[in-house]
Amino acid sequence: MSDAPLHRHPHAAARNYDGKALIVVPELGEYNILNPLGTQVWALIDGTRGIDDIVQAIVDEYDAEPDRVEADVREFIEDLRKHAIVS
Repeated sequence: MSDAPLHRHPHAAARNYDGKALIVVPELGEYNILNPLGTQVWALIDGTRGIDDIVQAIVDEYDAEPDRVEADVREFIEDLRKHAIVS
């Protein structure tokens, strides 16, 4: 399985409010409000990290179950990909 770096849409703008990120992609007419974990994942999508790196960072920070974190992160990333917010 490839762990290619993830990239945000080049026109995505994000702001954090009360621990939640609001992501707007004007040209797509898309916006998303992320929960705190989604906000953390979004922050880790920096063009250098792949899914495995993001999963490991979250597992390390929360001492969480790696399989569960991986499933949740993959599902979340897939949703962002469906909306063309991440590639």
